[in-house]
This record gives sequence, structure tokens and C-alpha cells, in this order.
Amino acid sequence: MNATISMDGLWAIVDSLSVKNKKWLAGKLQNSLADTNTKKEEEILNGIRQSLNEAKNGNTLPLDTIWDQL
Repeated sequence: MNATISMDGLWAIVDSLSVKNKKWLAGKLQNSLADTNTKKEEEILNGIRQSLNEAKNGNTLPLDTIWDQL
């Protein structure tokens, strides 16, 4: 079942929670954000590692080509 709720409606639900449940939800949201940031950082680091390996293996592009891709 799919349902749609407005942000105001969602806030009304969150605001009606007990303090204990709000703290629990806040912890879950913080963990979710931390996981998302960690995944993005890992993707960036993997891209950098891959680029460095390609450069070490001589797989490079001319500077003009790189500049045009930006």
C-alpha cells in the first residue's frame, strides 16, 4: 500500500510522540545521515584510488581533454 503525507502532516505525527520516542527517532535519523555520508565518502575515495591506479598504469588523458570534460 502506498500512502502520501505532507511534511506538515509528518511533523504533526512526530510532534505528538513522547520524548522517549522522539529521542529514539532522532538517533535513527542521525545514524541514517552518518551512514549516507560514509557511503559518499567511500565512493569518493574509491574514485580517487581508481584514478591514481590508472595514472600509475599510464592510462591518462591529455590535459586539453580533461579540461573539456569539466
